[in-house]
Amino acid sequence: MSTWLIDMSDNNLRTSIKKYLTKKPRNTAEIYSWLNKKNILSNYDLAELLESDDSIVRIGVVRKSGMIDKKFPLSEWATKEWVKYHGRSIK
Repeated sequence: MSTWLIDMSDNNLRTSIKKYLTKKPRNTAEIYSWLNKKNILSNYDLAELLESDDSIVRIGVVRKSGMIDKKFPLSEWATKEWVKYHGRSIK
């Protein structure tokens, strides 16, 4: 079985992630998992990539079992449109 990995430009990757975030916020691990399921090459610092887009914002940190990985913090991300519509605050 052959596995195809797609290497996307930063802009295309951000656009794809924004579409994924339109329905609801997602945490960093969910976004990584979604990218892997779509066979998108994940050699990115995802937090840095998301922070570089003005229309994507960090709205919180997910704490599961008191563990947060320092390399990949479980931040919760949303689009600014989602935040505005739902009246959530930006962290």
